[in-house]
Amino acid sequence: MKQQLLPGHKTIPVNIFRWAVGLLVTAMLPGLFNTLMEPDAALYAGISKQMDLRGDWMNLYARGTDWLDKPHLPFWIVAAGYKLFGINTFAYKFPAFICWILGAYYTYLFAVRFYGRDIGRLSVLIYLSALHGIISMNDVKAEPYLTLFLMAAGYHLMRAKREAMQILPAAFFTACALMTKGPFVLIPLGAGLWLDWIIKKEWQQFWQARWYLYLLLTCILTLPEIYAVYQQFDLQPGKLVFGKHAVSGVQFFLWESQFGRFFNTGPIKGKGDFFFFFHTLLWAFLPWSLLLYAAIYQVVKHIKKGKEHFSTGAILATMLIFSLSRFQLPHYLLILFPFFGIVLADWFIREHWYEKKAVQIIQKVIAVLMLILPLAVCIIFRGNYWYGFLPVFIAGIYLSLLNNRIKRQVVALSMVGSISIAIFLNVFFYPPLLLYQGGSEAARWKNAQLPGAVVQMYSLQSFSFEFYADANVIWADSISTKTPYLFTNKRGIAELGRLGIEADTLAIFPNYRITKLKMKFLLPGQRERVIDSVYMLRLGD
Repeated sequence: MKQQLLPGHKTIPVNIFRWAVGLLVTAMLPGLFNTLMEPDAALYAGISKQMDLRGDWMNLYARGTDWLDKPHLPFWIVAAGYKLFGINTFAYKFPAFICWILGAYYTYLFAVRFYGRDIGRLSVLIYLSALHGIISMNDVKAEPYLTLFLMAAGYHLMRAKREAMQILPAAFFTACALMTKGPFVLIPLGAGLWLDWIIKKEWQQFWQARWYLYLLLTCILTLPEIYAVYQQFDLQPGKLVFGKHAVSGVQFFLWESQFGRFFNTGPIKGKGDFFFFFHTLLWAFLPWSLLLYAAIYQVVKHIKKGKEHFSTGAILATMLIFSLSRFQLPHYLLILFPFFGIVLADWFIREHWYEKKAVQIIQKVIAVLMLILPLAVCIIFRGNYWYGFLPVFIAGIYLSLLNNRIKRQVVALSMVGSISIAIFLNVFFYPPLLLYQGGSEAARWKNAQLPGAVVQMYSLQSFSFEFYADANVIWADSISTKTPYLFTNKRGIAELGRLGIEADTLAIFPNYRITKLKMKFLLPGQRERVIDSVYMLRLGD
């Protein structure tokens, strides 16, 4: 019996497609209210909070001082969200969530234009159901914004070959990408266009005036970012940044913020492994990762057969530059997920992979593992109401192994696994896990017990405490008795003893770096061995 994409069809019916997308999006909604994670999400939320409270949208501040790292646009978007919804978790995450959905919309538009509706629908399902995309909606950074901007820019650039006016939205979205991540974003866009032109032998495209006008418009639309960093840093050379004076914000934006990291020549350095992103894909793109490896191999092997080569160029160039980089983080891959989805969907349908027994077995195993592993974590971790995941597990197992209409359907099996993971993470895992993020828990206690009180924070770096606190937080280099309330750790308590300052302990909170989970933490019997404590103190006179 031939296998099909979804029950009873060789294509993906629009009603089934809408149900799948609707279930995935619904499973993500609880995550919009989960506490922000440290360090990055809470840091970025705090920067936007300062922007809103100060009424200063041109300067970025963190830890009580000037901050030079990321461009402004995501912070402007979040600060606008604060104006609409107040300063809270939802207001920070909601704009990124909308961009995640709009990224799916542009993925659909791009795929439909070159491959048809079936591949368009499948590419959207792949993009939305990839594991790291689901995770990123809780640990929100700049990538959901950048993914939308790159996908939209790519779509309009490909249309601009025959519709010159498309350079206007293309330039707008490219400028947005630049003001989100820096000039690096020109690499996937340029590589995608050039590869498409070269393989199709459209040499005349290199001399078309519209492309140079597109670059000019992009530069003009990026001027707000250039001006912002110029007035904050270049016009004020006396500021101390990265341990030195006379740091150029413009130079940092144009080169050091991204290319300096890639080549390890900037102030922010890292260590690299050429194969880091290849093996990161194995878990980040579940449940589709094994099929993606095969699809990329086929694309490279038969590179001239594609209907478009923009996706391939963007993937290959970006993966190469990321792999050569000395600064590597898993979430960098998120910007390629729409292109991965398009490439995989094309080969999946074109080569009738859904009819292959091996593909069915692989995806069934992955789907079942994506059900069993969350249940195992629920049982081991024993968070609040962990047993609520049991109905999800039972339903998933029934659909994957017993339901005759589902168990033979490769796409449906994969969607069952991803939806189960989304429910697990957003409802049954992250909420109890975040109770061990001491900074946010201390801020909630402080707001209830010490409303409006100013607190000094010493010997620890808790961006979540600063974001959730209802009053100013002083980042203290030394302890001052002028501010009676102190948020600190064991080293801070030892410093109080050395200085002879008496203090009353008001509250103690367990604290763990929840984005760096280890097995000992998950096991209740060993958890106390690896968690630290943070303290809210009242200082004596």
